[in-house]
Amino acid sequence: MEYIPQRPPFVFVEELLYASPEQVRTTYCIREDNPLVINGILPLAGLMEHAAQTCAVRAGWVQHEQKQAIRIGYIGAIKQMQATRLPHVGERLETEAKVVQEVANISLLDCNTYVGNELICQTTIKLALVDE
Repeated sequence: MEYIPQRPPFVFVEELLYASPEQVRTTYCIREDNPLVINGILPLAGLMEHAAQTCAVRAGWVQHEQKQAIRIGYIGAIKQMQATRLPHVGERLETEAKVVQEVANISLLDCNTYVGNELICQTTIKLALVDE
């Protein structure tokens, strides 16, 4: 929670498993009270938000490590999002985001989301941080 600006009920990350300047790994267990869950399924928008918040965790972690204030970030683009299936309530998502390119306040990250060992979603996210 200290690395992202989102607050309940719109938090789609629960645990930070790993963080470095180049990559991050988070988890999220899908709950019935998630605001995007429909008939027990997290739709593509939920997978997108989980991946974006995973990218935001990395940015917040880097800023924290550099002893900077956590800045607000915006999704600049989502490219080539492919999901092989949608996850259900009770399933645990684990997402890894790796930096592909970083210029000034803009980062391009490749994201892979798993349920167990099953890769269920891949995308590339462009995240832009705002100077306040």
